Amino acid sequence: MSLIEDPILHAIEITTLAIRARSDAHWVIAFSGGKDSTASLKIFLAAYKRSNVSIPKITVIYCDTGVENPVLDAYVRGLLVEVENEVSNLGHRFETRLLKAPLQDRFFVRIIGRGYPPPTNNFRWCTTGLRIKPVSAFIEKQDPRNTVVVLGLRKSESDQRDRSLARSESLYWQKQREGKGEYDLFLPIVELDVPTVWDAIFWLDEPKAIDPKRLERMYRGASGECPIIKSPQAPPCASGRFGCWTCTVVRKDKSAKELIKSGYSQLAPFLEFRNWLADFRNDRSKRWNTRRSGAPGPGPFTIAARQEILKKVDELEDRSGSIIIDAEERGLIASLWGMDHFPRLNFKNAKQ
Repeated sequence: MSLIEDPILHAIEITTLAIRARSDAHWVIAFSGGKDSTASLKIFLAAYKRSNVSIPKITVIYCDTGVENPVLDAYVRGLLVEVENEVSNLGHRFETRLLKAPLQDRFFVRIIGRGYPPPTNNFRWCTTGLRIKPVSAFIEKQDPRNTVVVLGLRKSESDQRDRSLARSESLYWQKQREGKGEYDLFLPIVELDVPTVWDAIFWLDEPKAIDPKRLERMYRGASGECPIIKSPQAPPCASGRFGCWTCTVVRKDKSAKELIKSGYSQLAPFLEFRNWLADFRNDRSKRWNTRRSGAPGPGPFTIAARQEILKKVDELEDRSGSIIIDAEERGLIASLWGMDHFPRLNFKNAKQ
């Protein structure tokens, strides 16, 4: 294979040209800590070094949903601090930002405060509130027309995504409307397959704070052992996905189960809660008999049901040693209960 045919070098070259073409833009790199966003970050930094231009501002954003997989979340938070220190040679042009959903949109505020049932395929309210809105709010505060967002999207991941990509003149460039403004999306790994994504993660040196073997171990744990014995030189086979630990859209959280089996025992109480919540959602006796609109059908959780969920969360906090619902969220939950004509309760606030 010639150099020009190497898919990683091709991605770097395309990204280099993109940076030169938009050298006056604010480049925002969406980073989740997963393999695709990691490869995108590495390719972008390699291209930036080659471009010989000075971008006015580069921001790496991480969207904290409040219910991220605890293993990956801890990894990303520590990593972003190290990456920002490492890339400090870019001076004021480089920063990392942690984004969070508005208080009223957070997962347990909606479920325990408003009585929302956990998300399903037919009522998947979580993505918009927990991921899209925080990023949209951040972009709106910038100059959208002079902002480029780098996303680790790849073609052939789904038919819907391929149809969306096909509507654009360029596979690498997409348009995104935000409020009254419009900004560009740039997709550096859009043509890479999973093995090549892993090659990029292992072969590209910067940022050095990223440990490819550590990331691969997490993926291998989430997706189980490889089905065949591979040579040590072969790219990693792990291609699993990390999701929110509360996710009830999927029938079973296979990745969490595999991670626990592979040694991440701290996830066990989170998986137990998730499974309990999925069953709890299907109990019609826990729901109002009408919707908030007055229409017939299962409505929000009853106050007693919301109390039950809160008690389970409190128990999980005690078992895991983590804060899942913070003081601000608990305060809003209490107010929302009051709006549902229930007296304000004395919450367990020792952890506040």
